[in-house]
Amino acid sequence: MNRLFIATTLSASIIFTACSQTNAFDFFSSDTYYEKAVSNMQKVSLMRDMETKALVHAVYLNNVDPHIYFGDEYFYVALHIIEDAYDPKKHGLKNLDYRLRMINEHKEKAEDDITKMPEYKDTAVLQEEKKEVEIAYLDPIEATELDEDHKLRRTMPIRNQWNHFYLVRYKEVNASVLRLSFENDQYGKAQLTFQKEK
Repeated sequence: MNRLFIATTLSASIIFTACSQTNAFDFFSSDTYYEKAVSNMQKVSLMRDMETKALVHAVYLNNVDPHIYFGDEYFYVALHIIEDAYDPKKHGLKNLDYRLRMINEHKEKAEDDITKMPEYKDTAVLQEEKKEVEIAYLDPIEATELDEDHKLRRTMPIRNQWNHFYLVRYKEVNASVLRLSFENDQYGKAQLTFQKEK
């Protein structure tokens, strides 16, 4: 009796499994737009005494949808500042105590470039160019707060009720790596780093 029961159960499971076309991957979304957004997202927080004071998520949109976002540098930004609850007129990027700036690094040749000195002509020193890095901070050209029904808010991986959401645009930077600096005079700085796709 046990053999008949086992044989019947085994046969039924093989038949039903063979007919089924569902597998584990069917339970996951294959939304490549969403996946690109997740892979181009960075998060940082500013803290004091082990307490989070502000939190920012940013998605580099030029890599997510290059047909729409090109020329300048575009970011989808979700920002939560704990103190915002006290004064709703100064929330998010309107809060002047916080800044979200792009770091622009220019590599300039040094004024006293030793490779130009006669005693170094035709030596190994010429193999290496000495360069200085000049750092400039760029404020956004535009920062538009997004309504609840905006398409970006529906398609991006960051969704909650306490964040303020923005489309932020910076001037185009000639660099393969982009850095945003989230800053507050009391709580310090944190950097978000993004790799540009070619």
